[in-house]
Amino acid sequence: MPENLAQERAALRAEWQRKTIKDDPIFGTVMTNPTLCAELLRRALPELTIQWVKDADPQHTIQATPTAKGIRIDVYTRHDQNRTYTVEMQMVNEHNLPFRMREYQELMDQEILNIGDDYDKLANYPTYVIFFCNFDYYQRGLARSQFEFREKWHPEITAGDLRTMVVFNTKVQDYEHATEIRPFLDMIRGNIDTKDKFIVAVDAEVQDIRADKQREARFMKEQIERAASCARIGIK
Repeated sequence: MPENLAQERAALRAEWQRKTIKDDPIFGTVMTNPTLCAELLRRALPELTIQWVKDADPQHTIQATPTAKGIRIDVYTRHDQNRTYTVEMQMVNEHNLPFRMREYQELMDQEILNIGDDYDKLANYPTYVIFFCNFDYYQRGLARSQFEFREKWHPEITAGDLRTMVVFNTKVQDYEHATEIRPFLDMIRGNIDTKDKFIVAVDAEVQDIRADKQREARFMKEQIERAASCARIGIK
């Protein structure tokens, strides 16, 4: 094996072993565990009653038309009452968060409605877009910001379209409305609460994934192929 390739593989292996819950694809893979996924949603949205989730799909792709921009979702799932969730781990502020959430909501509806369906079908499928952000997008120090559509001059009137967007912020100063999710936000920052059974279970899952040699090899192969592809088209 050429020396530079051996060094590249060693660097990629070390990179894989440094990955945590905040990294792709670790987060999506952990959330394929339905017990852990359901518990995360319960903590993120404690006002809901969530018994279990089904079909937790990491890296779920939705594309409305062949020429339209598609999205790849970290975790896409539904629970026992047909609420549909997309959950994203966003570590870098690309300064477009509201518009990403807008696109996700739009494409989620298209995933639910089939040709010939009446719009009333959506009444049975409330949708939730959830982002865990390692930055304070709204610059308010809030751990949790939740958005719904409301009448401008009378905000007590909701649009009633059953769409909700929730943004969690790890750069938090105020944990109001987010006490249940606090240990997970701490975990994203690298602090493991060994007294929290959920956090301990998530951390154990992360360690199992990192120890999986097949996953490690797949990650390394994907990174090497991506680097080779970028080199061919002149992208650094």
